[in-house]
Amino acid sequence: MSIRDLPAELLTDIFEQVVYDDSLFDFSHPTSMSPSRWDKRGARQDWVLVSPTEDVRSRQSQLYKATKAIMLTCKQWYRVAYHLIFRCIFLSDVSRIPPLCFVLDRYAWLGWYVKRLHLVRYYAPQRFTIGHVENMLVTIIHHCPNLESFTVEWPITPSFPAIADALVSFSASSLRSAQWTVAPDCLARLIWTLDSLPSLVSLSLNFENPTTSSTISDNMSETSSEDASLLLGTASQISISLPSLQQLTVRGLSSEFIEQATGWSFPVLQSFTLDFASHRDNLPDVAEFLKHHGTQLTLLDLNTIPALDLAGILGSCPMLTSFCFNPDWRLPFHSESSQDTPAVLLQEPHTRITHIGLHQLLHAFLPPPQNNSGPGSGLPQVATMLLQRTNDLTFSQLTKDLFPSLKVIRVLNRTLLSGLERENGPGDEGYSRWQRWDAQCQAEGIRLEDCTGVLLGDLPLDSDDEWEDSGDEDDEVQVEEKDPGLRPSNVKELRDLLDEIRRMSLVEPAPFLAEQYSII
Repeated sequence: MSIRDLPAELLTDIFEQVVYDDSLFDFSHPTSMSPSRWDKRGARQDWVLVSPTEDVRSRQSQLYKATKAIMLTCKQWYRVAYHLIFRCIFLSDVSRIPPLCFVLDRYAWLGWYVKRLHLVRYYAPQRFTIGHVENMLVTIIHHCPNLESFTVEWPITPSFPAIADALVSFSASSLRSAQWTVAPDCLARLIWTLDSLPSLVSLSLNFENPTTSSTISDNMSETSSEDASLLLGTASQISISLPSLQQLTVRGLSSEFIEQATGWSFPVLQSFTLDFASHRDNLPDVAEFLKHHGTQLTLLDLNTIPALDLAGILGSCPMLTSFCFNPDWRLPFHSESSQDTPAVLLQEPHTRITHIGLHQLLHAFLPPPQNNSGPGSGLPQVATMLLQRTNDLTFSQLTKDLFPSLKVIRVLNRTLLSGLERENGPGDEGYSRWQRWDAQCQAEGIRLEDCTGVLLGDLPLDSDDEWEDSGDEDDEVQVEEKDPGLRPSNVKELRDLLDEIRRMSLVEPAPFLAEQYSII
């Protein structure tokens, strides 16, 4: 019995096991603690650091190629595996949306298999406008009643009302994961949408910068809570309950959203990420949010430039096992610390934290840029020295005394790691700082990692470097070891080899050469 004789049901089950990827159908989004990886790209084959989000895109492309290879094997496999290509739809080009709409309009039954819809990049083709893209996305959602994950990486502010209505109408009961980029002025519509999606498990929101002038944005940052309530209308009075939400990720200008979400209900929320990007004003009231929703959190990621009350935040989150923050923060204990009376970061130890992630740290290891184009350029030398002292004081507090369960400290800044690879390591001062930090971690039994999950300082090597290293090792081994001579285990092999050489010497080379030339 060959594989062609297997029933279609069994073939379908086999193909699903072959192309299934647990990570792609997982409802959670990558976090800053998710490991990155190195990859060689470009004509020069330079090392490039691939982020977890880019890795998800790469795995989706590989899944599509594997499914297509199965389909093109034979006609029988094409008929059996055709629906598998629709389970995870990954579109990196807007021009691929019209053919997808045509297929779903003609074969509506294929929409039942769609579990994941991921759109990466948007540009404005000449053939259709953003309105056409909006209508096509609504059509696709209409044909996908079992849609579980919906990700759009480009801003969808103009089309968000229509897209939200389609999701609420056709996928409200099935949608588990969503990732959107909207403007802050879409908050009222966003609140109404979230109130109609109670099955969400993971939500990622990116609030883009307003497209208006900086004067208007400054006025928005100074808007009072009463004026904001007027702008939200009746949406400000809604008390949303998301009973299944486990992961909440918020990026950008999110102060008004955090203020509204403080009064909502997240009974099973376990992961909260706030990335305030490069903004310095209108910081969300994170402390108040965590007082209401921090008791059950196990992962907390705070990436802001303005400092937060770290001790108070950790006190509101007793169940944390992973905590990420910015060690560039100027905290109260920094000014109180001295050589005679060293201050401490926390008054009471946090017994559950096992992993700590560190953002930023651009000035801790990289040498000063020669021009104003490098990362961290434009900062005065005095400010750089103060920042480095802040980093040293903060890192000195990451010990088993304050974090008894601490196992891993991970440096999360991918720009920093790429700079270290480009500069072939840290500068002189950065190297001495790495030595101090590494010695502290080794003394405490803590692993110091970079964002790829390997030990901090282990940069990728080119093949030439690896060959040189292996050659040096071989030379060392040859110098140290002596020839053991003949051993009982290899005497028989040597005798067989000598017998074979004798037999070959008895044969004249002419027939072999004649046979070789005749074949050519």
